[in-house]
Amino acid sequence: MPDNESARSEIRRLANGPAGRRVVWVLLVFMVGFFAVGSSRHWLPTDLVGPIGAMASPASVMLKELPQVFIVLVATFIIGYIKHTSVSVYGFPIQRMFGKQFWLGAAWGFVMLSATIGLMAATHSYKLGSIVLSRLEIVKYGLLWAAAFLLVGVAEELAFRGYLQYTLTTRMGFWPASIVTCLFFAFAHRNNAGENWIGLANIAVIGVFACLTLRRTGYLWFAVGWHMAFDWGESFFYSVPDSGSLLAGHLLNASCSGSNWLTGGTAGPEGSVFTVITTVIGAALFALVYPEVGYPQPPGAPSFSRLWREDGPSDRSAAG
Repeated sequence: MPDNESARSEIRRLANGPAGRRVVWVLLVFMVGFFAVGSSRHWLPTDLVGPIGAMASPASVMLKELPQVFIVLVATFIIGYIKHTSVSVYGFPIQRMFGKQFWLGAAWGFVMLSATIGLMAATHSYKLGSIVLSRLEIVKYGLLWAAAFLLVGVAEELAFRGYLQYTLTTRMGFWPASIVTCLFFAFAHRNNAGENWIGLANIAVIGVFACLTLRRTGYLWFAVGWHMAFDWGESFFYSVPDSGSLLAGHLLNASCSGSNWLTGGTAGPEGSVFTVITTVIGAALFALVYPEVGYPQPPGAPSFSRLWREDGPSDRSAAG
């Protein structure tokens, strides 16, 4: 035990020095860069994912996301070990997995997407069409896509709103840091098939909503559940393009037609003006339902409580 504690102390000493800080930032840049590059599926074997332009399957999405989940978890645990903190400090307590906040987030995500689809249907920009799957296939693909998008939610929320958000918050405050992480978030989606600049702008807006949920709940699980349900609703339930990609095993023979401002064009509903409307309304409602700030104020972080009329709770740990 003394040897282990001595080794840990030496690691912390190195981490707190100039070289250690460079190591942490290298890990951070690597994590973000991995997602920027990983937004493309070109590196996956064609026999597993199909040719570029083909509809992705649940297996291909899981194969793409699993390494990203692994990388971001390992990087976060390494940084936490160096800094002598747990991943819960970065908003990701493992013990809260599939807890109340996760399922509430999933409900909010599906309802907000349904509101967008409802507005599209009301303007004749979306038609449900007929069900194209058998009962067994509905269960099969419904569960598989839920699992795939759970991986997407964990990977992206932890990468962009975990350690990255926490560390930038210590330098510039929560909301200025959120602007940076949301721009990273949108940038990482730039290579998605069919994505356009309106869709990327909407992804940044969605990122701000996710930051709000982190700010008010204190953890990422609400955002993970929201992310999973929103993508699942787009790709499987309502059967529309998700970030420009129409996926295999979708439920309906749905169709979108009309102005790109309403349908989102090749990006799908994420590029629709209705997504901006429902996200802004959803954020306002969320702020009313969750009036208290749950995100800790990191030591030494600039305080913007007067500007935002928010006062965060005391930090859950020492330095981040």
